Amino acid sequence: MRHRRGQLIVLLSIISLTTLVLALVMSPEQYLSPRETVLPATMTITPFSGPLERTGTLLTNETWAGEIHVTHQVIVPNAITLTIEPGTVVKFAHYRDYKHPSRGALVVSGGMLRAVGTPREPVWFTSDAEDPINGDWEGIVIENSREANTIRYAIVEYSFIGIRFWASSGAVSNSIIRWINAEGIYMERSNPVIENNTIYATGYNGIAMEQFNNVIIRNNKIVNNQGSSIHGEATKALIESNIIHNSRTGITFDDYSDAIVKDNLIENIRTQALHFYFRCNASVLFNIVRNSGIGISASESALVANDNDIYNNTLNVRIHLMQAVDLRDNWWGTAKETQIKAQINSDAAISVKPFLNGQSLSIKEPAFDYQDIKKTELGYIPGDPQDRYPYVYANEDETRRVVKKTCGASEGFGEYAFGWSLAWDGRYLWRSRHAGAGDLVRIDPENCRIVKDLGDLGIAQDRGIAFDGQHLWVNDFTAKRVFEIDSDSGKVISSFAIPEMGSGSSGIAWDGEYLYLVNWLNQKELYKVDRKGNLIDIMELEAEGGASITFDGQYFWASHSGKGVRKFDRQGRLVGEIYAAAFGGEAIAHDGQYLWILYRTQELWSDPKLYEIQVINDQVLLQDGNSQGSSYSSLSARIIGWETDSRLVWSREMGNATVACHPGDALVVWGSWCGAQDLNRRLASWFEFVCVGRLVQAPKFEQSRGSGFVCVGTLVRASGFEQLIPAPWLSCAGE
Repeated sequence: MRHRRGQLIVLLSIISLTTLVLALVMSPEQYLSPRETVLPATMTITPFSGPLERTGTLLTNETWAGEIHVTHQVIVPNAITLTIEPGTVVKFAHYRDYKHPSRGALVVSGGMLRAVGTPREPVWFTSDAEDPINGDWEGIVIENSREANTIRYAIVEYSFIGIRFWASSGAVSNSIIRWINAEGIYMERSNPVIENNTIYATGYNGIAMEQFNNVIIRNNKIVNNQGSSIHGEATKALIESNIIHNSRTGITFDDYSDAIVKDNLIENIRTQALHFYFRCNASVLFNIVRNSGIGISASESALVANDNDIYNNTLNVRIHLMQAVDLRDNWWGTAKETQIKAQINSDAAISVKPFLNGQSLSIKEPAFDYQDIKKTELGYIPGDPQDRYPYVYANEDETRRVVKKTCGASEGFGEYAFGWSLAWDGRYLWRSRHAGAGDLVRIDPENCRIVKDLGDLGIAQDRGIAFDGQHLWVNDFTAKRVFEIDSDSGKVISSFAIPEMGSGSSGIAWDGEYLYLVNWLNQKELYKVDRKGNLIDIMELEAEGGASITFDGQYFWASHSGKGVRKFDRQGRLVGEIYAAAFGGEAIAHDGQYLWILYRTQELWSDPKLYEIQVINDQVLLQDGNSQGSSYSSLSARIIGWETDSRLVWSREMGNATVACHPGDALVVWGSWCGAQDLNRRLASWFEFVCVGRLVQAPKFEQSRGSGFVCVGTLVRASGFEQLIPAPWLSCAGE
């Protein structure tokens, strides 16, 4: 076997050398002929021994079977389908080092995913760690895909978010989602169907629907969640025949939601079993709501609750400033009207007649045809005190130092001490009392003492505050409007609709003349507008910034939820970067000397959330090529290339050189990858490309060794680019 293997290596080396000679004597048009591409329409990826490594952008339809190891990200682009067969185990690279936060992920970006197992052979998505914990890998992301994405009979465990839908369609059914840092299933602007699943032990919500969804959630068991079992904002949903218990809150809706909640069993909820807040329309029908803190809590909404069994709660109903209320035909645990009314707290007269004289409903847990099988056991619910995930990082490193931490539960900010908005007014900081809602307050940064409370201004969900020297500008993520607020009286002076950007804006900054709005779905775009909301320009950032932004008088600083903090000049060039100080930098301000950042850490913990940060060195990450996201880094390599029409031109030996490759640059990569495990792992994590050369082993493209090839494409990401050293030949046509 050794002798034959040696012959094979020699043979492949000869083939590669022949290819190299041909490249030097043939014209670019001859060598780069698209007709020589021999990639098949579909490849079946089945490892012969041990797990097969996959990463990067898929170039053709793929079918996975056996054990697959995802070492970074696998991206399923437009017109590509990834099929995963029953019994397949997909293990994702785990990362627990805040300086290198890249985790394994499956990103369906315009393509389609079909992960369909069976009751006995589920598709298993998990961490590659021997001792896995929550948050080890990123999760399954389905974005900008209106295809029939299907996840059925699957297990998703140990990720940051289980399954995330962004502007997409699909169905998740008959699956288990567990031991997740945040949400089991999260969605925005999507319309999936979620049914027959078991979702438990999540560090925040079991299912969250935020920003303009239309969803069916039916016949699931959603239990033991640190937040809500089901939560919605600005969403239309049918919630039917689910079992919900032992969570902090049961089913909650905020901000212009329309919800039909019927035939559910909701019990043993620590606070509110059902909650509807701020301009919601709720129909609550034929549910059992019992043994919880508050049965139904509703405020500034319209509620119809009929034919339910609502009993044995500390308080059955609490309602405030309601638009309309109908509480007829329910069983309240008693037939005495005085006792019924004693369990209802209302700021207006409410009729409960007619009411039922006895318990009318019986709802049983569903009998699923799959088992809750486990290979490992976490041993706690994420968010418990014994949670092992590193939410808080070192106080000091080579890039920054934490000067102070403040604003936790002890300062009066309760369980939701973190927030989405922060602004400096020259002496004080402004924020909302609670994340995404509540009173707008001015705080003393020395001790987080509230020095002014403007009250609830009717902002549905604040995502960013800016101060122009006189007035506050508050970005409402849900209403897609910016409000100008008098900082003394709290009076709304004006408002304008944000420019159309396909989403809400997630942050706002003031540069002394104009406002800048972050595009939530494309955080490399800043929309420059005047005080009336007129669009002046769209600034393209050289690298993804983050959801929150501020201006220090000369530079923009952007905080990325999962990575670090970046500094950009007025032209959008990346000119500095520091490491994050904790997980989830959701709001940022600058006081002229220090950065202030509201960190999420673990969302429901009562630890201090506001960090004062001194920048020590914002150049070291750029110099070392360790930028934490989609920027560029330099590499040394031998460079040979061509130019044909718009393609690369260089056809001369340039020796050793340093090449700065930027997103958007044209690339040619060619040569012999004798030592590469697979081409995708070495290339596609960092740039997308189309191979137009001859691939000797094209049917097993991912395992090609020694194949002569030419790849021509466009650089779209470069994080980790330095890992290509030593590369055979690479050319970059940049500036």
